[in-house]
Amino acid sequence: MIGIGLGLLLIAGVLAMLAGVGGKVPGVPAFDPLPLLGYGGAAVLLAIGALLVADGLVRRAIRRPTASRQALRTARLTAAALLAMAGLAIGLPLAAGPANLVRVEGMPFGYYLAAQGALIGLVILAFVWAARQNRIDAGEPDA
Repeated sequence: MIGIGLGLLLIAGVLAMLAGVGGKVPGVPAFDPLPLLGYGGAAVLLAIGALLVADGLVRRAIRRPTASRQALRTARLTAAALLAMAGLAIGLPLAAGPANLVRVEGMPFGYYLAAQGALIGLVILAFVWAARQNRIDAGEPDA
């Protein structure tokens, strides 16, 4: 419950910061952290808030007595796969810049990493997800 509250508070604070509330509301000091954080920092804080809310909701769902936990296990697997896809979509292009210092047969490695690495990662993720989902459908416990 605390995680959900902290996540919602963090999301509300970041949205207020992006809306420019500082100094416009009586009693709120005119401090604008947006130039300090930037939009990337604000996006990271929004993602952390969303993860806190999602973690709290999953913990609440696990504590509930349910006849079948198969749907919850499938939802957790899907959420983990979506996070892995987001990591591939965001992380690989960020790593491409420093990787351009290395050349593979005359081509910058960062370009190859962004072009082929995401595809290879998604194919591996699809096979891992299918294998784990088959184990959930068969009723096997988590390893």
